[in-house]
Amino acid sequence: MSEKKPTLRSDEHIIHLRPPRPHETPPMIINDISHLFHGKMRSMETEGIMSQHGARMIAYELSRREGLRQIDLVRLTHMKAPTVSVIVKKMAAEGLLTHEVQFSDLRSIRLYLTEKGRALHETTRRSLRSTDEIMMAGFTEEEAQQLKAMLCRVRDNLLSDLESNGLLRPASTLDEKEDTPKEDGKQ
Repeated sequence: MSEKKPTLRSDEHIIHLRPPRPHETPPMIINDISHLFHGKMRSMETEGIMSQHGARMIAYELSRREGLRQIDLVRLTHMKAPTVSVIVKKMAAEGLLTHEVQFSDLRSIRLYLTEKGRALHETTRRSLRSTDEIMMAGFTEEEAQQLKAMLCRVRDNLLSDLESNGLLRPASTLDEKEDTPKEDGKQ
């Protein structure tokens, strides 16, 4: 009889835990960590759009800089424009964000979290902090900083490749003048 593997159950997903294998590459391990992280977050979330990673990313960006446009969210989150559009519509339908047309440019629509959206985002932030603590248990501050530096290099390598192949517009193209809403809009 074979030994039963421990599992992490997350809604419809069952993730099997296992020791590292000699043939695993760091990207394979990063992918496993990503799946485990998202499984953990799904198990902690309430129902609705905020159970989706993309919605959490949009809420995070709007909590930092309200009044962003959808194109700004595309650049900041690295999601495709249709994906951002669908998520924004669902978040608006759930009362998590509102949009305002700018008086100075009627084509420019700025997005804002509602009180309900801010409250749900704060709940999500607490869940993320809790998950961060679980993930980083046993690491010294120095080890955590080294890991952060290495993972940032991995992310930068991927972003650079995507940008150089025209598959992604650099987030740095976000116009600083358009980064915050004008005075005629909500602040």
